[in-house]
Amino acid sequence: MTAAAATHTGTDYDAFAPHYDAFTSGSDYERWAEVVLEHLRAHGFEGRTLLDVACGTGNSFMPFVKRGFEVAGCDSSPAMLVEAARKAPSANLVVADMRDLQVLGEFELVTCFDDSLNYLTSERDLLATCRSMAANLVTGGLVVFDLNTLRAYRTTFARDSVRDSHDGRVFAWRGGSSECAEAGSSAEAWIDVFVPLADGSYERVRSRHSQRHFPRDRVAAVLGEAGLEVIAVNGVLDDGTLVPDSDELRQLKVLYTARRAKGGAPR
Repeated sequence: MTAAAATHTGTDYDAFAPHYDAFTSGSDYERWAEVVLEHLRAHGFEGRTLLDVACGTGNSFMPFVKRGFEVAGCDSSPAMLVEAARKAPSANLVVADMRDLQVLGEFELVTCFDDSLNYLTSERDLLATCRSMAANLVTGGLVVFDLNTLRAYRTTFARDSVRDSHDGRVFAWRGGSSECAEAGSSAEAWIDVFVPLADGSYERVRSRHSQRHFPRDRVAAVLGEAGLEVIAVNGVLDDGTLVPDSDELRQLKVLYTARRAKGGAPR
């Protein structure tokens, strides 16, 4: 997951920012970018300009920078963007709420990864965000984003786990969802980071993560209202491979791909 739109979550991510890369160290962003680009090329994409919404520390856009893309990014957490700027000094990075994102340019591709849109608490907020993304696309440009499925809320968000990193930090995840979570339901999780100090004690950094599940039919309706035409909905396997269709009970994530229609992106 990455930084969210809501103010309280942005604040949580300010504290979490120095630990985010260690927390997500098991994610293969390079391979994910290649999977996404291969998928987009199959739909005729040949662009080189990218806006990454809720870009966090830049992990999601760095593989595109390395592939020659001209990249801009936005996030609600200034501290996360500080980390991103260290990795990509040339990227245009803006502190912004994705529900009310200004027009930063006319991009051929807008991305929003790491279940960031699940942090939105209502369909109204999802619609506002989709309109903001559409307004930053050229006509015919593509938007691609992933969302958590019911399986994610019935498993990952319903369980507790603890793991450590190579530098001694300990990450404790506490899920607040239910194994019987229903479509459209809300969920919470807490992440405690225990940071070793010189005197042998630990400092605890806590962040709260509130999300909502969005059913496929509602997402499609919102995209249409935002002036975006859905061209693909793919399931994401645990290894990042895309499958032709999504299954809420078998995959943890679903990937949506939509095109800005002519005359789309109403405000």
